[in-house]
Amino acid sequence: MKYIDNLAVKMAVSAAIAFEIGNMLNVQFSAVAAVIAILSIQDTRKKSFEFAKKRIIACVISIILSFIVYNSVGQNFITFGIFLIIFIPITSKLNIIEGMVPASVLSTHLLLADKINLKWIINELLITFIAVGVASIANLFMPSYEKKFNEDKEYIEEGYKKILTKMSKSLITYTIDIDEGKLMRDIENRLHSALDNAYKIANNKFSKGSSYYVEYINMRITQFDIIKKLRSHFEKFYMSFEQTHMIAKLTKKVADQLHESNDCKELLKNVEILKEDFKIMALPKTREEFENRAQLLQFINDLEDLLKVKRNFVVNNENKSVKYK
Repeated sequence: MKYIDNLAVKMAVSAAIAFEIGNMLNVQFSAVAAVIAILSIQDTRKKSFEFAKKRIIACVISIILSFIVYNSVGQNFITFGIFLIIFIPITSKLNIIEGMVPASVLSTHLLLADKINLKWIINELLITFIAVGVASIANLFMPSYEKKFNEDKEYIEEGYKKILTKMSKSLITYTIDIDEGKLMRDIENRLHSALDNAYKIANNKFSKGSSYYVEYINMRITQFDIIKKLRSHFEKFYMSFEQTHMIAKLTKKVADQLHESNDCKELLKNVEILKEDFKIMALPKTREEFENRAQLLQFINDLEDLLKVKRNFVVNNENKSVKYK
C-alpha cells in the first residue's frame, strides 16, 4: 500500500487505466481522459470529491455551451474565443474554476468535429466520467496520517511537561536550563507539523468528529502561546517567598497531569485554592517584594489560563459528542 499512497504512482496508474477504459469503449481522444485523471488526483479525499464535482459540472456546462455556440455561429477560432469569453466567467461565478481547463479541452473536440451530434456529446461525457471516476477511486487510497499525528501529539505533550517541570524548578533556583530555548523551538515546529497532519486527517474523513484533530492542535497552539508568556515572567523574578514554593509545587503538578485525557477540572480547583490562600497571607513589606509578588500573581493567572484553554476544549468536545449521538 505504500506505493499506491505515492501521488506520482497514483497519477500514472490512474492515467493508464482511464486511457485503457477509453480505448475499450472506442472513445475518441481517450488520451484526454488520462490527462484529466492526472489533474484530478489530490492529496485528501474531501478535496478529491470537491474537485470531481466541480470538474463534472464545468464539463457538462462546456458541452452544452459548445453545442449552442458552434451550431449557432460556426466552428472556427473566432467562435472558440466567443465560447471562452462566455465560459470562463461562468466557471468563476459558479466557483468551478478547477474544471475550466479540462472542460475547455473538451470544447476543442466539438470545435474540430465535422458535425456536432449526440455521438460526440456522449463521447465527451464519457471522457469526463471515465477520468473523474478513475481518479476518485484512486483518491480513496490515502496514506494514514494518524500515526505521525499521534507521534507529534505525544512529543508536544511530553515537551509541555518538560517545560513546565523546568519552570517549577526555575521558580526556586532562578536559573533557566540552557536547552530550554531549543526545546521551545522544537515544540513549535512539531505544532506546525501536527496541524498540517490534522488538516489532512480531517479532509480524509467524512465523519462529524473529524474536526477533533484540528481543534486539539489549535488548543495546544493556544497553550504554547501562554507558555511563552509564563517564561517571560522569569525575567522579573528575583526574590523567593513562601508563595513561590507553593506555585512551583502547583506548576509541577500541572506538568505531570497536562495530558490529553485530563479535563483540568481538579487542577483549576487547586489554582482557586492557592489564590484564596494568597489572600490571607501577610502583605509585602517593601516595594521590591510587592513587585515580585505581583509577577507571581500574574504567573498564576497565566497558569490558570493555560488550564482553562484545555478545560474549554474538553467541555466543547463533550457537548459535540452528545449532539452527534
